[in-house]
Amino acid sequence: MGLMRISTSNGDRITKGDAVTNNILRRWEQIYPWMRFFARNCLPPPYDVSLTPPRPDLCNVFEAINMCLHPITFICQNSEEGRHMLRSSVSVQNFVAQLWTLIGNLKDDALDGDPRTTGDRLQVSILRATFPLTNYVCISESEDPDRITLPLSNYIHAAGGVKPVVFTLLRYIRRITKDAAAVKEPRSWTPSDQNVRYLHVFTTGLRYSFQFLQIISYQDASCRAHLIRQGSIRTVVDPITQILPRILVQASEEMDLHAEMGLAARQHILWTGYSYIASAIRDGDDGVTSVCQAIDAGLLETMPKGVVCPPHSNRPRRNHPPRGHMGDVELLFILATFFVYHKVVDSIFRHWFRMQNSTMIEPQDRRDEGLGLALQLVMTATCDAMDHATVEPMNFHEYRCSGPGVLVSHARIRVCQQKASVLRMFDITLLFGEMPKGCLAQWTQEVVSSSKGSRDIRKSLQVIGGFETSVISGSAEDVETRIREARQQFPAFSNKLVLMLDMTVFPTAIHVLPLQKLEQFPGEDPIWPEIADEIRERSDSPPKGYMFSVVKVHLGKSKFTLFSPSTALDMAFECQYLSDDEPHVSVDKDDDDETAG
Repeated sequence: MGLMRISTSNGDRITKGDAVTNNILRRWEQIYPWMRFFARNCLPPPYDVSLTPPRPDLCNVFEAINMCLHPITFICQNSEEGRHMLRSSVSVQNFVAQLWTLIGNLKDDALDGDPRTTGDRLQVSILRATFPLTNYVCISESEDPDRITLPLSNYIHAAGGVKPVVFTLLRYIRRITKDAAAVKEPRSWTPSDQNVRYLHVFTTGLRYSFQFLQIISYQDASCRAHLIRQGSIRTVVDPITQILPRILVQASEEMDLHAEMGLAARQHILWTGYSYIASAIRDGDDGVTSVCQAIDAGLLETMPKGVVCPPHSNRPRRNHPPRGHMGDVELLFILATFFVYHKVVDSIFRHWFRMQNSTMIEPQDRRDEGLGLALQLVMTATCDAMDHATVEPMNFHEYRCSGPGVLVSHARIRVCQQKASVLRMFDITLLFGEMPKGCLAQWTQEVVSSSKGSRDIRKSLQVIGGFETSVISGSAEDVETRIREARQQFPAFSNKLVLMLDMTVFPTAIHVLPLQKLEQFPGEDPIWPEIADEIRERSDSPPKGYMFSVVKVHLGKSKFTLFSPSTALDMAFECQYLSDDEPHVSVDKDDDDETAG
C-alpha cells in the first residue's frame, strides 16, 4: 500500500503511469506472492463465501481484500504495461477471476474490519463497482496487436465455467444497479459533489460490466446462449430504465463538458448497454426471442426518455455535446428488421399502449433530434406490423388438391407437388386446411419432411407479405428506376430480372438483380434450377419489368432469401405457370359442397 502511495505522490516528477510501472510492476515478483498469500489465508473461497477464512486472526477480511484487489485495480487504471500483464499472464488472470467471483458472492454491505462499518456502509458497493474495469481489461483486446492475449476460455475456466460466469456477471449488474438507484439526489450537479461522484462510480461499473457482457457473448456461443436463457437482455434494460432519468440531465457548462462525468460520458454508459442488446440480437441464432425479450422488458418505452434531457434545478436548457456513438439508433433499426415476425408483433400488441404514450414527445421538447426521428420511423413500422398481422388472410378455399370432389386435375396437382420446395416456408395447416385427410397426409409428408426453414418464418408469411406489398407500392418510382439501371447494367438479362427486398436492414433496401446473381437463391435444393428454367420459358416479357420478387430476412446471424408469399402461391397454383392443355376433371356440385369444409 505504501508503494502505491509513493506512485500517486510523485506525479509532479514523472507521469503516474511510469511511476506505477517502475514502483509496482518492476517489483511484481515480490508483491504478487504476498497478494496470493493473503488471498489463500485470509479470504473465504470464492465459490462459497459462507466458509470461514482459515486464519482470520492474521488480518481482517477488509484488509485482505484491499491488499489483494487494490494493486491490480491501480495498475489497470494507470499502466498499459499492467493491462498487458492481466491479458497475458495465466496466473494473474486466474487470480483476478477468482477475486471477481468472491466479490460477486459477498452478500453483506460491509466487511469485517471495515473502519466505516458504522458509517455509510458503502465499502462492498464501491468494491463491486470498481472491479468491472479490471475484469473487462482481462478479456479485452490488447492495445498492441503484436502482443499475445490469452483466450477467453482461460478466464471462464478460472471463474468456474460458463454458468458461474453468467450468474456472477448478472448478479454484479443487478447489485450495482441497486446501489446506483440508492444514491441520493445530488444537491448540486458539480464534479466535487459526493453523490455525483458515487453515481459516477456505479454507472461506470455498469458500463464496464456491459462491455464484459458483450465480449463474452460475442466470443463464446455457450455464454451467449446461456445469457439469453437467464434473461440478460432484461437485466440490461432494467438498469438503463432506472439510471437514464438520473444521468441524462443538463447542469452547467462545467459539468456537461467534463471529460469523465460530462453528458457525453453519461450517454456512453447507456449506449454500451444498447450495444450489447444489439449484438445479442444480431449475432445469436434466435434473434426473434431476443427481440421479444427486449420489448417485453420495456425497451421501446425506455428509449424515448433519452430524447429529452431536462435541465437540473430548473436551470435554462443549454447546448449539449454532440451525441457521438449511435448505439441507440443502431439498436432501434435492428429491432425494426424483426417486426416481420408474428411472435414479435404479439409482443408489440401486449405493450402497445404504454409504448404509444411514451413516444408522444413534442418537437420543441426534443434534445436529440436524431433519436427522435429514428423513433418516429420505428414506431410507424410497429403500427404497420400490427396492421399486416390483423389483415384477413388470403382466401385459400379456391386452392384445392385433386382429392375426391375437388376442382383441380391430377395433372395439375402433380405439377404442384414438383414445386413442393416453393411452399416449404408456408404453414401447411393454414394452406391446406381444406384438403381431405388423405391428400393432406401426402402433402405433409412431401413438403414438411424436406423443410429446413424456420417455423418463425413460416408462421410470419402474412406479416412478411404485408411489408413486401407496402414497400413495393410505396416505392414505385424507386423500383422503376432500379429496373432501368439493372437493364443497362445487365443487358443480356433484361428479361430475367428479379426484385429483391432486403428486410435485414431498416428501412428495407430494394435491389433488382439477374436471376443468376441472387445471393443464396433461394437455397441449395435441386428443385430450384427446374423452377428457374420454367420461369425463364414462361416469362419472356415480364409485365412489371421483373420476373418475380423475393424477400431477404434474418433470424440473427442467419439470413434467408425466400419467395414472396404471393409469388409462391402463383407458382404453385396459378394457371400462368401450368400447361395450357391440362384437362380438368368435372365433378358434381353436390360433391364439391360436401367436401368444402
